Amino acid sequence: MSKVVLTSVQKSFTDQGIQSTVSRAFELLDYKYPKKLETVIIKANLCYYWDYSTGETTDPRVISAIIDYLRAKFGQDLNIIVSEADATAMKTRHAFKILGYDKLCKDKNVELVNLCDGEIVEKETTVNGKPMVLPVHKILLDSDLVINVPKMKVHNLVGMTCSLKNMFGAISKPRKFSYHPNLHSTIVGINKLVKSDICIVDGLIVHGKYAKKTGFILAGDDALATDFVVAKIMSFNPHSVSHLKLAEKEKVGNVNNIELIEDGISLKAAKQSFPQTSFLVHKISWALQLRLLDVYFKLSGDICPPFLKA
Repeated sequence: MSKVVLTSVQKSFTDQGIQSTVSRAFELLDYKYPKKLETVIIKANLCYYWDYSTGETTDPRVISAIIDYLRAKFGQDLNIIVSEADATAMKTRHAFKILGYDKLCKDKNVELVNLCDGEIVEKETTVNGKPMVLPVHKILLDSDLVINVPKMKVHNLVGMTCSLKNMFGAISKPRKFSYHPNLHSTIVGINKLVKSDICIVDGLIVHGKYAKKTGFILAGDDALATDFVVAKIMSFNPHSVSHLKLAEKEKVGNVNNIELIEDGISLKAAKQSFPQTSFLVHKISWALQLRLLDVYFKLSGDICPPFLKA
């Protein structure tokens, strides 16, 4: 059985309120930690240089709350690593500084790692009967606990993005657009290679039709099950989202029996609060905007920023 906790910041978005909500989510999840827990790696979602207030990137206060919870539970000697990888149009060394992660990790005395630097290993898996080789940082494979901290938002290519898509960002190759022709398979492939032990979804500010402060925090012990619940909040049929459907087929997670714990907020209320959008309309609108931009780039000689098509 998979377990997913749905809770929310009830009164305010203060550091204390966020800390309390994240801690409550952990406690309600009641995860069975390994007996030997020495190294924990936290995978943030920093897809670009957007501030967390846009709903696009993980709020540093959520990461801070996770660090504080782990230290309180397992002691100050626990080795905690916060991580993200370079992307097509993002260098983590800039994102870490711009988005406050350098300061956060310095203040908390935790390591901050670019997953594209260091010891990278080529790992092979199979998706849909086809072999696939992906570069993965060794610390993701060697850590005792992997905590995935994604955002919940609409995505131009895959419809909705959360835990599984966030792990795609951990692939140790900066120019990830090269995977886009096989994006759904690659998302599933990296999640077969790197298991998210705990997912803490940052839904404090979500991004659907527009960015909205909702206060959601979800905790799950299964990335696919967590994404199924998030998809429902976003009004997607999880069985119709291509990478979720493929992940279910490949047995990346267990969605046959999900225990949903609603803490102070129901799934129905969360769904009503989310700024819903039609993915089909969004996709058509985005494609039209890109075509108009292509005309501009051809006429002006300007260059299209890679993140627009990422």
